[in-house]
Amino acid sequence: MARYKFICGSCKFECISGIGREAGLHSSRVVMACKSCATIDLYTVAHPGSINTEISISPACTSCLSSKHLAEWDGLTCPHCQMKMRAIGPDVDVERSRFKYW
Repeated sequence: MARYKFICGSCKFECISGIGREAGLHSSRVVMACKSCATIDLYTVAHPGSINTEISISPACTSCLSSKHLAEWDGLTCPHCQMKMRAIGPDVDVERSRFKYW
């Protein structure tokens, strides 16, 4: 999953995250925001009826350890002030060459 740097236009909150979900055979990797502590992170969620028993429990927030405040993040809404965020620049995980042309 590609990750980008996001900046909120009003409160200047910054984070590095992906957008949306990456579907797998028995589970999906989903970017979620916690409405309690306002953190954004990537979680693995099992598909309904999946045979994968290791991730059959619901994901818990990495900061406040609560699972009831997690919701899928749309990539546009700041978790702190609920205003618009935008991605700045290219994928942060891609290595860049010092040469402009190959």
